[in-house]
Amino acid sequence: MRRSTTALLALTTLVLTGCGPTADDIQAMVSGPAETYDDAVALREAVVDAGVECPATDQLSAPDDPQTTFLDCGNGLMGMAVAGSEESMEGFVNTLGDRGRVPFLHGGNWVILSSDESRLQQLQGELGGEVSATP
Repeated sequence: MRRSTTALLALTTLVLTGCGPTADDIQAMVSGPAETYDDAVALREAVVDAGVECPATDQLSAPDDPQTTFLDCGNGLMGMAVAGSEESMEGFVNTLGDRGRVPFLHGGNWVILSSDESRLQQLQGELGGEVSATP
């Protein structure tokens, strides 16, 4: 207990003086970097393993980039995509940013959309990544 208190005080001092990591850096250290996935089915398996329901298993490939895959959970609550390239990933995030207030969780090479931001925060704790929502 004494070590953890000392470490916490040291970390707090570093943050307050501006020499330490930001809150986002600390969150990334705690949850680790977000995983990458081969396709939307593999991402769906991680979502289900995290305790979130996603009944559908059929994925679609992007016509111009077969490595980019999409999956709608079929319950009207969540959808996901796995990018086949960095350009595709940037396209996902930019497109979602232009759509209005759509909360999404993204990390590595994947994006999960859900109107329920608390579900995304739950998944963030399990999968890593960052929850974003444009105003």
